[in-house]
Parts: sequence; C-alpha cells; structure tokens
Amino acid sequence: MRNRRLYAISLSAFTVMVGVGVIAPLLPIFAESLGATGLWIGVIFSAYSLSRLIFLPIAGKLSDKYGRRKIIISGLILYSFISLLYIISSTPEELSVVRFLHGMSSAMIIPVAMAAAADFSSKGEEGYTMGIFNRSLFLGMASGPFIGGAVSDLFGFKYTFLAISLIGFATLFLVFFTFPENETKRRESKAGKINIRILGALLFRFINSMGRGSILSFLPIYLGLVGYTAGVIGTLISLNLFVSAIIQPSSGKLSDRIGAMYPITLSATLSAILLFIIPRISEISILLVLSIFLGISSALAIPAIGAIVAVEGRNGGMGQLMGTLSASKSLGRIIGPLVSGAIYDLFGGGVHGIQMAFNFAALLSIFSIFVLLFFNRKC
Repeated sequence: MRNRRLYAISLSAFTVMVGVGVIAPLLPIFAESLGATGLWIGVIFSAYSLSRLIFLPIAGKLSDKYGRRKIIISGLILYSFISLLYIISSTPEELSVVRFLHGMSSAMIIPVAMAAAADFSSKGEEGYTMGIFNRSLFLGMASGPFIGGAVSDLFGFKYTFLAISLIGFATLFLVFFTFPENETKRRESKAGKINIRILGALLFRFINSMGRGSILSFLPIYLGLVGYTAGVIGTLISLNLFVSAIIQPSSGKLSDRIGAMYPITLSATLSAILLFIIPRISEISILLVLSIFLGISSALAIPAIGAIVAVEGRNGGMGQLMGTLSASKSLGRIIGPLVSGAIYDLFGGGVHGIQMAFNFAALLSIFSIFVLLFFNRKC
C-alpha cells in the first residue's frame, strides 16, 4: 500500500516534468511565431522559474498546514487547465503570464509530492525513497522532448499543450483515488527549522544547480559549434537524464548505507572533472560516454541531499523544507546561466567562451563540496 501511494505521488511529479520537457524545446519557436524578440523569449522562460522561486516554499508550508493531498490536487487542477491557455495565447505578453501561472501551479505539486514521499519513507530508507521519487522527475524531463516532438509532428504544434493538459487530468484522477487524506494530513504547529545541516544542504543545492544550469544553457551551443545536429544534441541530453533516472534509487540506497556525505562528495568531484573535459572533446563516442558519467554523477548527489532534508523534516515542517530545497535549485538555475553567459561573452564566445563557462561550472562544483563539509562539521 505504501509503495502504491509513493508511485502515485511520483507520477504527479512525472507529469509536471513531462510538461517541462515537452514545452522547453518548442517554446522558443512558439514565442517567435507570436512575434517575440530575443529579450521577450528570455522573459518568457524566466517567468516560469521566477514563479516557482516565489511559490515553492509557500506551497510547501501550506501543505504542512492543510495536508499534502489538497495542495497536490489543487495544483494538478490548475496545471491541467493552465496548459490549455497556451493554445489561446496570441502575444508574448500573454505567453509570459501563462508561463508565470504554470510555474505557480507546478510549485504546488513538486515540493509537496517530495514532502509526501519523505512522509512515506521508513527510517533509514530516506535516500532510497527520494531516489524513487527523483527517478520520476528525470524520466519526465527525458521523456518530454520525445512526447512533444511526436505529438507536434503527428497532429500539430498546439496539440502538444492539449496533450500536457490531458496527462495532467489523468494523473489527477489517479492521485484522487490512490492518495487518501488521512495519510498525509499533517497539521504541524512547528515551522520547518533550517538548522546548520539543512543550511549546508540548501547552499550545496544552490551552488551545484548554478553549475548544472550552465550545462543546460551552453552544452547544446557547444555541440552545435562542433557540427552536431539537433537530433544528436537531444540524444546526448536525454541519455544523461535517463541514466540518472535509472540509477537514483540505487544511489539513494547507497547513501542510506554509508551516509550522505560520501556520495555527494564523489558526485561533485566527478562533475567537476567532467565539466572540464566535455568542452574539449568533439568525438561523439567519447561524448556519449561522458554524458553517461555525467548522469551518474547527478544521480549520486540528488537522493542524498533529499535524504538529509527528509531526516531533518521529521521534526516538523517537511513541506516547507522541501519547498525551500526546490527553491534553492530554481535560484541556482536562474543565476548560473546568467553568470556563465557573462563569462561566455567576456571571453569572446565560441568554443573558447564555452570552455571558460564550463571551467566556472567545474569550480562551482568543487566549491560546493567545501561548503557542505564546512556546515556538516558545524553540526
């Protein structure tokens, strides 16, 4: 029964991330068709992240007070209806508003579902449980571009938004009947307390996400510069996400067994090495191998960080803490590409500019280790 509820909650998160994966590669094209300039395309993308940054901690805190089920179901209803608003958007301004609202609705699902997964975890199995949950996130991100591309090719561009809405309503139906209120209604009087251990986890997630944001922004550009098509670029990115998704439950078990610090440190070290190497390689077979290892490095850290917060959240305010953890990631994904973009321009763009941006991301990965170790020793 517990596993069935966990998988139902994971499916709600999968739905949101499928939506992200479906929309992300198609949104610039759609925005341009509405007359958006480069600046407006940036605003449209940023609106989603900004909305999540604002509402993630709020949604988590509300779930502590009113129950996980109510917030997740409300989020799925909004998410499904708002997906239809893309179809009737006719200007960049309207599309920006829709993106902001979509970010708000997704913020009502991801951290609350994460908190519910942590609620379901047995003591000593927090890493494994978070690994199962995170697997759904990565599978959603990896599947989205394939689903979006197939629907767009078969039926037309705007039908992709209808597909997202239908998937959302189907998930809503499943969650409604498999996720009873009495299992998740946690009217906690204590707010989520951010102690030294959690602060270290939040800062690690923020710094690490800055580096990861750089990868998402500039890896496609680098691969294009060295002559690869959009299909090859998509394959490399999807491979990274699928590998990470598959490994996360096992890496979560590892963190439960040997402690969170070891896999997190290994992850950040491996990421730094890979980030330095990748923009200096152009052979596709080597890039495929490096993409696999990059997925492994990601999978080592994410369940372990989630487990740290899950353990501390048992004392109260689980939803608020998970929302804050997600917000730290969103903030890193906003700031990282901006800083990397400035570095890219500063060094003249091209392959050299990308190499310097990736060097910055590698240094961030190493720095995140020292931050986490510093705060962990303060405990």
